[in-house]
Amino acid sequence: MSVRSSRGTLSKAVRDLNVAWGQTKNYWRDAKAREFEEKYIDPLPDALNNASSIIEELDRVLTKIRRDCE
Repeated sequence: MSVRSSRGTLSKAVRDLNVAWGQTKNYWRDAKAREFEEKYIDPLPDALNNASSIIEELDRVLTKIRRDCE
């Protein structure tokens, strides 16, 4: 699996999780659900952006290494 495809896989997983969470919220509406959302779901967009930036940097470094080794 390439570094770039990993970023796509991660993005899709977050989208899928958000869809599933939206469905779950229809049934789970107590304080623990709000706590779960605040602790795990709400931070996901920032975490995804940070991970994407790191993945892009890794891709640049690996591309440079490949070129230097040719």
